[in-house]
Amino acid sequence: MIFLITNNLKDERILDFILNHNRATIYHHPAWLKAIEKSFNYKANYLLELNEANEIKGLLPFIEFNNKITEKKLISFPMSTYCDPLITDEKLPKAIEFLKINYLTFKTIDLRTLKNLDKVLPQFSFTEEYVTHILKLKNTLDETFNSFHPTSVRASIRRAEKNNLQIKWGNSLADLNIFYHLEFKLRKRLLLPPIPYNFFKNIWTELSKENLISLPIVYKDEFPVAAGFILNFKDTYYLEYTASDKNYFNVYPNHKLFYEVIKKAHLTGAKKVDFGRTSNYNQSLITFKEKWAAEKFPVYHHVYPGKSNNVKNKNSLRKYLMKINYYLPDFVHELEGKFIYRHFL
Repeated sequence: MIFLITNNLKDERILDFILNHNRATIYHHPAWLKAIEKSFNYKANYLLELNEANEIKGLLPFIEFNNKITEKKLISFPMSTYCDPLITDEKLPKAIEFLKINYLTFKTIDLRTLKNLDKVLPQFSFTEEYVTHILKLKNTLDETFNSFHPTSVRASIRRAEKNNLQIKWGNSLADLNIFYHLEFKLRKRLLLPPIPYNFFKNIWTELSKENLISLPIVYKDEFPVAAGFILNFKDTYYLEYTASDKNYFNVYPNHKLFYEVIKKAHLTGAKKVDFGRTSNYNQSLITFKEKWAAEKFPVYHHVYPGKSNNVKNKNSLRKYLMKINYYLPDFVHELEGKFIYRHFL
């Protein structure tokens, strides 16, 4: 067993390994790493486990998070719902020790996983601040449709159809701008720092090259009322970001958007639709996703060295920012997002 750290995101062995690993996700893909690296100017790497024939037997993507404001960290992987190490439980502790030895000045290792690694990595603390919801598609679209809640979802989809909502699958930066305008307004409405436009542009640019992303836009009378930033890899579609115009909620644009993505997933032979991360405090959104027959899974946040979690501190900071954001003009709000996401991934 040999461990190696590489920044060569073009190594063909990496993509071959990911394509053939049953737990690999879009967040392990070299295109995702490259886009995150370009967006935030942090070096993205893979920790590779190699055998004697120099074949990859396991990997862990991570970035070197290093700025003058916060402590130096190794994060696997920022801006990702989850990114499990594709290394066996038996060898993962040795892989972590290898990282420690090679990054002596980095004090923290941060993992976001679907699998609970508490027993595998006892030196790490972990929290469960978020969940994700995954819809397992049935054999036919009709069967999937019939698994949805009859009034909250199925009836709402039918109402959306009666309201003559139209779907367009975007393929340009102009379409990306439509999505971002809706996304920015959503973050403004929620009083949250907006995710920088440059992040979405880099993700779109890099994943488009691999045909791993789409931009569904819902129109009402030729006016965009909802849009999604949708990733796809192997058998899974990821509802990574969605946003809609609150003035059109009464025509059910979100139901139209979600159902069109599910229809496309069926047409392309996918098996799952991941509805994305939700805070455990957002019970209304959790209920909404569960009514789509999506199963809830905890997302584990593992941090080394083991220490008491700082959820309470983060919640206090979030409430403080929300109070400030109520008064910020758009251009200052946008600058806040750039600063927050650059320094506090």
